Amino acid sequence: MKKTFRLVSLFWMCMLLLVLSACGGTKQTTTGQQNASQANSQTDASGESKKPRFAVVLKQLNTDYWRIVMKGAKDAAAMYGADVEFLGPAAETQYEEQIRMIEDQIVRKVDGLLVAPNQPDATLSAFKKAKDAGIPVILLDTDAKFEDKVSFIGTGNFKAGELAGKFIADKLSNGDKVAIIRGTTGNQTHNDREDGFKKALESKNLKYIVQDAQCDRAKSVSVMEDIATANPDLKAVFATCDESALGVLKALEGAGKTNIPVIGFDGTPNGLEALKEGKLVAEVAQDPYMIGYLGVQTAVKVTKGEQVEKRIDSGAKLITQDNVEEEMKKIADYLE
Repeated sequence: MKKTFRLVSLFWMCMLLLVLSACGGTKQTTTGQQNASQANSQTDASGESKKPRFAVVLKQLNTDYWRIVMKGAKDAAAMYGADVEFLGPAAETQYEEQIRMIEDQIVRKVDGLLVAPNQPDATLSAFKKAKDAGIPVILLDTDAKFEDKVSFIGTGNFKAGELAGKFIADKLSNGDKVAIIRGTTGNQTHNDREDGFKKALESKNLKYIVQDAQCDRAKSVSVMEDIATANPDLKAVFATCDESALGVLKALEGAGKTNIPVIGFDGTPNGLEALKEGKLVAEVAQDPYMIGYLGVQTAVKVTKGEQVEKRIDSGAKLITQDNVEEEMKKIADYLE
């Protein structure tokens, strides 16, 4: 009887140990699943490293400026192990199409959105959707009043506009008339460039003619033709983007007024070529390559949980006849 009791007791002790062991195994498995979920952006289902996917939504894709931005982003993606997809409407005026592109990428659950907004205020609702979906937003080239952005990377446009104003200042007298051919109305990038230019010249008491040509070369030709006809006393032109500067040059050539100094902004190959040929008197060159490169670099840091700066200045400089060939070589290398 005692032997039987000992055997039964031993049986139930073994069963209890098995149950406790099973409970401990379940807890470890659950913990392992949580860690895998937390590292989801870094690993795939097989446990291998997974590249983060970023959508780079630009103002448009078909100009040298944005091609250079894409080159910088591609190089950073190769350096830091990321996948990037580039999107953009056919023209900067098509901001609604750009918003649809952003919203589509939110649905696709990309790991980050890098956006150069055409109409920052109109795009805020899309940025908020990205935030609600847990997708970090990094702004490129043009800032927006979106407090939850991870970072803004671009040119200090006000100071860059001042560079243009200071350069042309000694060529102007008090009360002279100056035309500013700018990008899309409401776009903060072009607002800042215009304001910086005016700030540098505020002591001259100049008269300004400001026209929106949407950074479209053909439209800039038409706008400048009208201004040149109505203002025979025009003394200078500042274009807030190179596409407009090139359109201005064509209009002035047609009107026989090539003596009017024109300053461009962007530092694109066509703009620099016009400067080298003496058609432009100066260029404010941004660094679109670094905008793209720093954008992807910053996005990768964010996916790793690293801290990043809220504003990153990609730099700008004044290009004249003295340094234009050096700048042209650098840009040509980017576009190879």
